Amino acid sequence: MPKSPRDPEPKGRRTRILVTLGPASASSRSLQALLEAGADAFRINFSHGSANEQRLLIRRARAVARRMRREVAIVADLQGPKLRVGAIANNSVVVHDGQLLDLDQNSAPGTAKRLSLSVPDFSSAALAGDPLLLGDGNVELRVMEVSSGVIRTRVIQGGVIHSHQGIYLPRARLRGPILGPKDLEDLAVALHERVDFIALSFVATARDVREARRLLTERTQESVGIIAKIERAQALESIDGILRDSEAIMVARGDLGIEVPLERLALEQKRLVALAQKAGRESIVATQMLLSMVSSPRPTRAEATDVANAILDGADAVMLSEESAIGSFPALAVAWMDRIARTTEGAIDRERFRTPRTDRRSPPTEEALAEAAVRTAEAIRAGALVVPTHSGRTARLVSRLRPAVPILALSRLEATRRHLALTWGVRTESVPSRLSLDQLRRFAEDASRRAFHLAAGQPVVMTAGYPVEGRPTNLVTVTST
Repeated sequence: MPKSPRDPEPKGRRTRILVTLGPASASSRSLQALLEAGADAFRINFSHGSANEQRLLIRRARAVARRMRREVAIVADLQGPKLRVGAIANNSVVVHDGQLLDLDQNSAPGTAKRLSLSVPDFSSAALAGDPLLLGDGNVELRVMEVSSGVIRTRVIQGGVIHSHQGIYLPRARLRGPILGPKDLEDLAVALHERVDFIALSFVATARDVREARRLLTERTQESVGIIAKIERAQALESIDGILRDSEAIMVARGDLGIEVPLERLALEQKRLVALAQKAGRESIVATQMLLSMVSSPRPTRAEATDVANAILDGADAVMLSEESAIGSFPALAVAWMDRIARTTEGAIDRERFRTPRTDRRSPPTEEALAEAAVRTAEAIRAGALVVPTHSGRTARLVSRLRPAVPILALSRLEATRRHLALTWGVRTESVPSRLSLDQLRRFAEDASRRAFHLAAGQPVVMTAGYPVEGRPTNLVTVTST
């Protein structure tokens, strides 16, 4: 396994690595190897496996993280309302350029002439001229006409269609629920296991996020973040509202790359990451980042460049999917991501990230203090920027500014510390409650020394709520180790 190059600064890697778990990475030994290689958070894909398998995997991941004394976020990725064709006779058919193919709601097995499609608002799901894509976009259809119960299409690009393959209607405006019956069952498992984030698949509008929030509030008192997966063209039109109502977005390039023109995908990725950063939300770039490592011990040059560009754009996290779930080298894929990130982060243009926020949920005073803390820490070449936080909000405000100084968030809440595992550049440590300002300052000095191996006398900048714990951040102070 390649080791990451020695970092001359004490802060180490700042970009977070989200790792999808699967058959190749489900054992305790594999989980430990992933964490040792640099994993910060684990994704559980509820599209695969039984409820019992998911439950055991979450518990095993938690146990390994506790044993290694790591604060690791668990993300439950729900399947969501993905549209699929029905069963097909003999499991697959071949369609040819120019032929007609009907889509209907008949549950009979599909043939080369007709396929079943279960979709809300079937009669208004598509209009004449709309494109339809199947699988990974390898088969393309064009809607010719829509009549009662039948969508008639012509095959533009032929190929093989498999049973239950995904179908994409980029121009559709469907109004089905964001969480179907299977998702609600999976949500119950995820909440029982106290996951940290729910990833919502196929989000179309902010209303989808609000509906998911309502369901979460009804089912748990725990703090659970919502990651809105951006993989539908419709979501691009509603991104401001989606960012406002979620904690983070995931640029899910697999499905998004089918719904938008492929030549626009890189531009949409950059735009989404920039909008998330400006709104003060975490962003995750996902799908096929190191895909060749499913079977190869080294990434391609294009893949290494792809990861580096996501980091330069300002992504909080980069994600592994098949590479770690079913690949032959899961821990090695994490190590390569770590290596690329460490080398790239020194080239980040920090001033580009210090633009006014579009989101106003945080008081302006706290935002101004976060900027003052970062500017002060950089000006005096502080060894650390310490942020006591209850909800994690102040740590996120500081992280958004991409400081050159390492960030240490102190929180007595385990849930807050785990949530921050997906926030760029933030390390966490538990802190006792009800400390006076002097006690908190001394604790910050000791914690900084331990976390970043600081030498005696190095300055440390700390934010705080004064005069009592629990007040909003209203103070920036300088101390030293």
